[in-house]
Amino acid sequence: MDRPCLSRRRALMLPVSAAGVTAVAGCAPEDEGFGNGTPVRAADGAIPLADLPENTGTLVNFGGDHPFVLLVRGSGDEVTGYSGYCTHNGCALREVETELDCPCHGSRFDATTGEVLVGPATIHLPEVPVVVEDGHVRRTD
Repeated sequence: MDRPCLSRRRALMLPVSAAGVTAVAGCAPEDEGFGNGTPVRAADGAIPLADLPENTGTLVNFGGDHPFVLLVRGSGDEVTGYSGYCTHNGCALREVETELDCPCHGSRFDATTGEVLVGPATIHLPEVPVVVEDGHVRRTD
C-alpha cells in the first residue's frame, strides 16, 4: 500500500508550526530595535565632538553596514566606541537613560562601559575603533 505524501500527523502539525513562526515574528524589533529612542545621526560619517556630552554615552548612527555605535565621551576629547548591537542575538540596542536595552530578548548593557547588566547576553559590547580629528568623531573601521 502506498503512503500518502502528507501523513495525518504532519497535517496536524502545520497549524502548530504556523503559530510558532508567527510568535517568533512578533519578537522582531520595530524601527530597527530602537523603539522610541532614536540615535544621533552622523552627517558625512562624523559627529561634532561638542554634540557628545562629557562623561556619558550616546548612540550614534554612522550609516553603512552595522551603523549604530555607542560613543562614550570621557573628559576633553577622550572618546571610546562600542557596538550598538546586542551580543546575544545581534539586535539593535536602544538607549534608556544610563543603559542600553535590547528590545528582542531583554538584555541590558551599561551605556558608559558596554558591560552586560542583565542577560541573556553574557559578552560585553565589543569596542569599535573611533578617532577624534578636527573636533569631529569618526569611525576608523
